Amino acid sequence: MTGYQERVLQLFRRILGWFAANMQYLADNPSLAKQVEVFSGIVTRITDHATAQETKHAQTLLISTDETEKREELESHMARIAKIARALRGTVPGITVLSMPKGNVSTPGIVMAATAMTEKAEIYKDVLVESGMPADFIEQLTAAAAALKASIDGRGLARASRVAATTGVESEMEAGRRVVAILDAIVTHLIRSEPSKLAEWKQLTRVTLKSGPVHGQLKGIETQSGTVETSSTPQVSQSVSVEKAA
Repeated sequence: MTGYQERVLQLFRRILGWFAANMQYLADNPSLAKQVEVFSGIVTRITDHATAQETKHAQTLLISTDETEKREELESHMARIAKIARALRGTVPGITVLSMPKGNVSTPGIVMAATAMTEKAEIYKDVLVESGMPADFIEQLTAAAAALKASIDGRGLARASRVAATTGVESEMEAGRRVVAILDAIVTHLIRSEPSKLAEWKQLTRVTLKSGPVHGQLKGIETQSGTVETSSTPQVSQSVSVEKAA
């Protein structure tokens, strides 16, 4: 989550906390209670999506490290075959087709090259085994290629899941803003004759800004009592006032 999203989520949680501490306003107002229930579900889903974001990001990093090790393992198998093939050049016709790919090859490219080498090595299996390769060297090469491919696929799936979680956070945040506007309209009417409660409500629905210089365009949550402003960039440490609607 971005810093802005984290601060808005904190705002959402404060609102839920206020209702938990002021259940009397829900007891005689089923429509308000229903909106709070919907809002609680939104907050839960945002939290779940945010957790998924972090989990998939960490998983991507771990897979990337694992992928590096698996690539090194596969290249070691390929290099051993290519080295013996070079040594047999001139004595075994065509065996030099068992060579390492040239240039800076991508990881998927290495998998493709290893697959091709496996097929070619079948032709020269007997002579390679006679020259010192283990009897199951083709199986070893195939397994190493499969392990690297699985790592690549896993990283891709983790990235896709993280993108989905990020989209989920954004979508639920937007839904949360709409519910906040509805809640504000209902609550400010209910507590209009209770100055202390009204002041409390207005205070907790402010988004606390991050410390730092003011940059960028402000974003806001529209409510009946005004616009709750915040920013996706660092701000001077403060709470933004809710301006009275004209």
